[in-house]
Amino acid sequence: MTFAPNQTHLGRSLKGSTRRLRLAAIGMVMAGVSGCSWIAMTVKESALSATGRNGGDSFTFAGELPAQFGLRVTPSYHPVEPQRRTCQRQNIRGEWGARSYGTTHIVPIQATAHAFALNLPLTYAVGLCTMQLTAVDLEVDGRYGPQRWQETYARGGLVITRTLPANAPGFDSRGVLPITGRCEWLFQQSKARARLGEISKLLTCKGAGAYLQYDQLPGKTVTLAIEVNPEEEPYRDDTWIKFPNGWKPCLPREGGWQRCQKPPIFKTFQMNGQTCTVYPGCTE
Repeated sequence: MTFAPNQTHLGRSLKGSTRRLRLAAIGMVMAGVSGCSWIAMTVKESALSATGRNGGDSFTFAGELPAQFGLRVTPSYHPVEPQRRTCQRQNIRGEWGARSYGTTHIVPIQATAHAFALNLPLTYAVGLCTMQLTAVDLEVDGRYGPQRWQETYARGGLVITRTLPANAPGFDSRGVLPITGRCEWLFQQSKARARLGEISKLLTCKGAGAYLQYDQLPGKTVTLAIEVNPEEEPYRDDTWIKFPNGWKPCLPREGGWQRCQKPPIFKTFQMNGQTCTVYPGCTE
């Protein structure tokens, strides 16, 4: 089925686009960058970006993820010689600064346990500018239900250094450095209006990171294992009380204190569309 666009809406769209272009032009003039200069700068940067290439040295980042978990891995690169003109770029305000580069590798959440392996270059070049790896940000993604809002994440990272801090573990004789992220779910009654009273969860992970010495990385392997604590805890202390059959939420004290009344008065909550009295079993 086809239909003609609403002419009034189309006219408003064109007027809106024209207004945005005018505002952009005014903004560039106020910033000291002419429209032609800005276009030329954009074309130049696009051409330089097309020359981007990985260096020869790299290391492997691999591991195992539990069911309903995924990972986002973002290596960042900065110039070896940031003051060189070939390593400078101009922003829309006409200011010069050192360029940088970053990219994100996504390991999707899956319904079953799964492995991943990524080859992370130690250098990246754009034109005549050579950049080196300075950090690897990690985002551990977890899903605890079928709805989109029932996904969350915890952060970790690989810190690239010239020398390792005291007591930081190094690679073993096989050239492998294992790290373990110990994660747990913290539950609470959601305060979001669209799901007021529903159980929502936060993910926290400890140990999902390491210090890495830059000159020791070529050809090495860093492995990540994620372990999930099967015992969930409330996000805030003294807001739920534990019983043999689970956790019960209690009414807060007067004055807005987010702690249980003494003696406690229990309340219901929502979970997957049901009214419940105890978590995680819903009914007692």
